[in-house]
Amino acid sequence: MQAFIAGYCEISLIKSVSERRNYKELEATEKRIGELSAIFKRLYEDSVTGRISDERFTELSADYEAEQRELKERAAAIQAELSKAQEATVNAEKFMNVVRRHTSFEELTPTLLREFVEKIVVHECSYDENKTRRQDIEIYYSFVGKVDLPE
Repeated sequence: MQAFIAGYCEISLIKSVSERRNYKELEATEKRIGELSAIFKRLYEDSVTGRISDERFTELSADYEAEQRELKERAAAIQAELSKAQEATVNAEKFMNVVRRHTSFEELTPTLLREFVEKIVVHECSYDENKTRRQDIEIYYSFVGKVDLPE
């Protein structure tokens, strides 16, 4: 159980570094979107006052609009990723609360099983060339899903 908790802590640290990177990227993206809006306003004013030609205005505005559209799409993707990570963190915390409540138990009771396990998938058995029976079983834990434990 201690190895599982240590692994969870390591994964949490990696995720938090990744989340900080995503927050920084989202902040920079949103800042650039704002800058592009200001640039576009100045460009429009330059076009209206005749400081740049209509052809140049069309060319520049198309470029800035394309960049802004790409940035908005990227910002939405980052936001979705951050929301997903936050949901996973909440679920992992719920699971860790269950783990902490039951760190030392002598016997697997139905109540304990219901708290820890969401579902168990038992696959069809198969036989290898030595006639050895093999049957895969997947255990999906509450809040965190399937956890691949080291052999």
